[in-house]
Amino acid sequence: MISEIRTINLIFAVAGLVLSILGLIQTRIGHNFDGKTRHFFTVLFGTLQIYVLCILIREVIYDLQGYGWAFLSKVVIFGQAFFASLLTILITIFVLFQSGEKRWMKNGIFYTSAVLWCIYNILLISNLFTGRSYRIDNDNSYQRGPYFSLLIIPTVLIMLVNLFAVWKKRKKLSERQRTAFAVYAIVPMISMILQAIFFGVHLIALSTVVAALFMMMCIMSDQMERYYATEAENSRLKIDILLAQIQPHFLFNSLTVIKHLCTEDPGKAEKAIGQFTNYLRHNMDSLTTDKPIAFEQELEHVKEYVALQKLRFGDELGVKYDLKYTDFSLPTLTLQPLVENAVTYGVRKSESGRGTVTIYSEKSGDDVIICVEDDGPGFDEKDITDVSGRSHAGISNVRERIERISGGELIIDSCKGEGTKAIIKIPLGELGNADFCNR
Repeated sequence: MISEIRTINLIFAVAGLVLSILGLIQTRIGHNFDGKTRHFFTVLFGTLQIYVLCILIREVIYDLQGYGWAFLSKVVIFGQAFFASLLTILITIFVLFQSGEKRWMKNGIFYTSAVLWCIYNILLISNLFTGRSYRIDNDNSYQRGPYFSLLIIPTVLIMLVNLFAVWKKRKKLSERQRTAFAVYAIVPMISMILQAIFFGVHLIALSTVVAALFMMMCIMSDQMERYYATEAENSRLKIDILLAQIQPHFLFNSLTVIKHLCTEDPGKAEKAIGQFTNYLRHNMDSLTTDKPIAFEQELEHVKEYVALQKLRFGDELGVKYDLKYTDFSLPTLTLQPLVENAVTYGVRKSESGRGTVTIYSEKSGDDVIICVEDDGPGFDEKDITDVSGRSHAGISNVRERIERISGGELIIDSCKGEGTKAIIKIPLGELGNADFCNR
């Protein structure tokens, strides 16, 4: 009977190791994960491999006697117990992250899991000296101690915390995510309880790996669905903002100025035509790419727009650049609409029709801040929509694209008589859905 159990355990351990390796390979070569999800599953399957490998080593040396084999058994059984607990708290973190908790380390659910995990490891380490939960004799035989049940309580509680997290965050999780997390929490927990009752058979190793693979497939399917939905929405947004940018009055005014320059200053007219062409090309090119572009590239588009406006308004329009940080990317057609707003609704709406637009950028912690400021008359933020029902040059459109593509935000700060600031805040190194675009 014992030999049959050992054979079953070896089969389970080998199967678990092979499946965890396959899961890691799929994670690394697959194209259906964003960066942080890929990193999580890499850590998860890497941890699973170490965990299952510890079980496999123990099963191989189970019948070998001697102090050296007993010491090795102590090491791998401790490793098995430690990495099994690590798997539970990893899920706590991932559930919180997937539900939109960027500061998950300050969340009460994470605190609860972390405290339980620390209690578990204190019990685990103390057992090395007391042997009250389990012990390995010098002849390499494993025996449970009187406090073995106490050792597994913290990990079971962490699994219950994970289920609570799924329930609490259910409105922020998709149906596939809820199913994936619930299965990963429940299946290993049931296996752990059964393994504690029916001593000898390692059910939890294989069940945990299978649950992890199921979770990976659900998350992969969910992210693919979200990705394609986001792509369709981004295409709509880009077309909307392009239509907002290429407005008839701007085209008419620019062409009228160029027409006059053709007779008064042909050389300047030629330069203006080049700027106008580049401006239109940038707008059209934005339809063919989903990737964020370098800030310098978007800034060039702004300068083309400013040059065309200065042909019209001359010294009445001033533009200042205070660029302290430029090594970052942002969605195409996000900065130029804000500059256009500053010119149209700021500078040109002032009593004198004169004014200055200031563009500055800087790094602030883990974020980059871009601000477009004008010294115009300002407005009440509740009046951001004009009489035609359209947001000023697509502000809401710009805001939505920044949130979707870069995980950032657009803040409008304006008061009547005090000018307006349009502030873009983008997390550095975190492009959200843009991770798909960079594949």
